[in-house]
Amino acid sequence: MIWTDLLGYAASAMVLATFCTTSMRQLRLLGIGSNILFILFGLMAHIHPVLLLHLVLLPVNLARLMQMRSRAPPAAPLQTFESRL
Repeated sequence: MIWTDLLGYAASAMVLATFCTTSMRQLRLLGIGSNILFILFGLMAHIHPVLLLHLVLLPVNLARLMQMRSRAPPAAPLQTFESRL
């Protein structure tokens, strides 16, 4: 097996892992990892459609991850003594 094949299998395994995630953060991080591996695979194997697709998807995943980080979680409402009664 050559390095190109290993890259393709590793990228595919990361895509499979995205289907097993339970959080959006994990999904985006694995997606970014698979994008990077598929970009390398597309370059090494000279598969331009794969290369182009993941060159487009990488900034999308990065932007979505940054959006998630910039949003603060909503604050829980304060409970007063009266609201507990």
